[in-house]
Amino acid sequence: MSRTWAWTLLALSACTASATPDDGGADTGSEATSADASTTTAVATTEATTDASGGSTGDPSGGPTSSSGTADATTSDTGEPCEIADPAEIHEIDGCPAPVGEPSCSEGQQHVPQDTDVPWQADPPHSGPHYPTWEAWGEHDTVVPRGNWVHNLEHGGIVLTYRCNDDCPEELAVLREVVAMRPDLRILLTKDPLLPGERFAAISWTWVLRTDAPDLATLLCFADQHENRAPEDVP
Repeated sequence: MSRTWAWTLLALSACTASATPDDGGADTGSEATSADASTTTAVATTEATTDASGGSTGDPSGGPTSSSGTADATTSDTGEPCEIADPAEIHEIDGCPAPVGEPSCSEGQQHVPQDTDVPWQADPPHSGPHYPTWEAWGEHDTVVPRGNWVHNLEHGGIVLTYRCNDDCPEELAVLREVVAMRPDLRILLTKDPLLPGERFAAISWTWVLRTDAPDLATLLCFADQHENRAPEDVP
């Protein structure tokens, strides 16, 4: 079993987030507005069997399958269903043989007032409650609050974050190269002092790639596969 599919199956069994419907509030940012789409939660049974070593196996290719063609998970604490990203729906990109990153259950897309302390279950957050205003695409010189860039994720964007100062010029140059090489994609680059564990992360709606050694080809695959795969398609 490949490492990528192992991560995906791990996410299916360990996911603890639940979907929250949008509150219907209007988006405002950079003199633009958009209406939030409501979320839906699908319930399906994942057809997986346990192999002799205790791991899970799905279809012959190693990927998870389900009776409805979507991959879903059940929360371990409440037992309620939550929707998880389906690797089979990821864009097929030349040179990217497998989905990049780890999928998770959506935590919803509710609007909360600016500067609200949001208790995301995932760290870094990949979905969930967020502020009414989103930020401009591209690199930011100042820290973009998580509540704002989660809104960017909801609009189909990619967020590249880092937790370092002057000790990562080469790694930061890789992140900047991703932005430069994909001018037509919605990508936001910001420092995130709260980033746990690894110092760099690529994030899209319900997908996260964590690393201490950013790789250009891998990050480009992540951006190509996951950009515009969110509840809303807003420039």
